[in-house]
Amino acid sequence: MRSRLLGIAGGVVVALVSCTACVGASAPAHRQTSSAGAPLRLEVADAPTVRAGADGDLWPNCWASDGALYAAYGDGKGFGGAPSDIGVTRITGTPETGLHGTNLAQGNELGQVWSGAGYTRKPTGMACVGNRKYLAIEDLAPDFNKAPASTIASSTDGVHWKWDTTKPMFSGGVFTTVMFLDYGKADREAPGDYVYAYGLDGNWRDSYSHVVPDPTQLFLARVPRNAVQDRAKWEFYQGSSRGKPVWGSAIADKRPVLTDTRRSPQGNSVISQGGIVYVPALRTYVYTSWSENTFEFYAAPQPWGPWRHTNSVDFGAYPWTTAKFGGYGLSLPSKFIAPNGRTAWLQSNVCPCAPAGMSDYDFSLRTVRLVGSVR
Repeated sequence: MRSRLLGIAGGVVVALVSCTACVGASAPAHRQTSSAGAPLRLEVADAPTVRAGADGDLWPNCWASDGALYAAYGDGKGFGGAPSDIGVTRITGTPETGLHGTNLAQGNELGQVWSGAGYTRKPTGMACVGNRKYLAIEDLAPDFNKAPASTIASSTDGVHWKWDTTKPMFSGGVFTTVMFLDYGKADREAPGDYVYAYGLDGNWRDSYSHVVPDPTQLFLARVPRNAVQDRAKWEFYQGSSRGKPVWGSAIADKRPVLTDTRRSPQGNSVISQGGIVYVPALRTYVYTSWSENTFEFYAAPQPWGPWRHTNSVDFGAYPWTTAKFGGYGLSLPSKFIAPNGRTAWLQSNVCPCAPAGMSDYDFSLRTVRLVGSVR
């Protein structure tokens, strides 16, 4: 996404309950040491060490039944070919053995623009459920400061995609940045018969022009596994009763599972389009967010929470160097999480258009350690 991105201070609200104690836990992870009794936190490398050799950003991804990683990019060429606002790729290999990517589909093969001239399509989430792949696509304003509509396309092979061509699934800037919960290979770790997805209102990150409110809340929905593209079957988290989540079909009644009103030193919000993944070995869920100058990490024992801000990693103000830099569009691909849940690889990007002094516009991975206790 060729946009200028910036990016901690304030207060955290988790599952609608104030958590002012979380504010003091925002020091950079790579400047802290861990102990056996310390709460879970993510420690990340200062820069990526593995790149796939692609052109593009965002890269929401899912681990398919064929063993490959399917990942979607914005504003690039992917692994060769003509530039496009959106594309889907198939990536094989591992960070340790090397990655190989192939373009599968681009542009109009994946979806359409709903919001008029100047808007472009951007991938926000992917899910591999059984043998089917789902791709969430939002309309993004020319200045990247508003996301008014989105829809979901599906495919069995990653090449041929289908979606409702008559109307978007979500509109009015409500739940339009859709991020699927990553439950591992072919969604096999998912409990029950539902696919879960998180959403942001208004925009995919801080709206610099303030044309819409900055996202400060993370919402949750579920849909039967066999009805992901049927908007009428979606249910939204509406709070809890006696410790159990309450679901309802009215999107107007949705309640956030996480609210974080902190701002970066540059004044940006810290809830953004990232990734949410389940780590089976730790029995915990991890949300990777960002303000660009900072990475923001959260953990929860259930999809609906309670969510806790684990830590921030602060990469400082521009200019950055290739030896140490932050980025946007964070995700922890489930395929690359170690069986013990303690090491993983984080994907992020830096746009060449940003005044960062460098760029990292590729499927780029850096090492992560999950340290401390999950309870």
